[in-house]
Amino acid sequence: MHVLVIGGAGMVGSNVVPHLAQRHTVRVLDPRPVEDEGVESVAGDARSPDDVAAALEGIDGVVHMAAAVPRAHGYDPVANGLAFEVNVGSLHLAMSLAAAADVRSFVHISTMSVFEEYAQRPVDATAAPDAVAVYGLTKRLGEQVVAALSPSLGLPACSLRLIFPTPDDDWPLWRSPEGFAPRAMHMRDGSGARIPPLAAADLAAAIDRALEWSGPYRPFTVTADVTGVSVVPDDTQAVLGWAPARVLAH
Repeated sequence: MHVLVIGGAGMVGSNVVPHLAQRHTVRVLDPRPVEDEGVESVAGDARSPDDVAAALEGIDGVVHMAAAVPRAHGYDPVANGLAFEVNVGSLHLAMSLAAAADVRSFVHISTMSVFEEYAQRPVDATAAPDAVAVYGLTKRLGEQVVAALSPSLGLPACSLRLIFPTPDDDWPLWRSPEGFAPRAMHMRDGSGARIPPLAAADLAAAIDRALEWSGPYRPFTVTADVTGVSVVPDDTQAVLGWAPARVLAH
């Protein structure tokens, strides 16, 4: 499959794209260059209709992982506005143009932060998302955009709700994709229990399966937490046909 990864030059993308390139022909659209062998790097902005339309030429499947994460304390209108532009607006743009380009599948990279209390208590992923913090809220709204457009555009799509993706070399520690943590660390919930991070290779395998999804839109919980520390186990593994290879022994 010829796959376009929108926003594939960040830390999560840079660790996942090499795995995807072993299975697919990969093009990355990002303002930053990608230097992975065999990966086509296209400089561009996920918010630009011209950049996205050009990058979609000849593409079979799209993985949208462009994201803006506000980190300021208090209300930051600039950072918050960017989050809405990228996490919501660029999704609407990408799906609309992908359908016009006869793309076969669309994978939206989301997060369990669509639930306000994720990592504080076990969350039922089948419940309605309730995030109000800007990052979780915009990713929640992004899921709604994909859910609304998928049937109307006739474009099969799903969202992958990630839980602490990390480079393979750091696993079982987690390293912040935004770089605000100076070192990899153990992640824990509100009670102090360890939440297993998701190795990049396992995330790539989940994306690979999601690119073949042909059913109606739905979100999938993509986590290495197979024992239910942070999320109540759902049917993701059975329906998506994917399971993490790296899990913590208990």
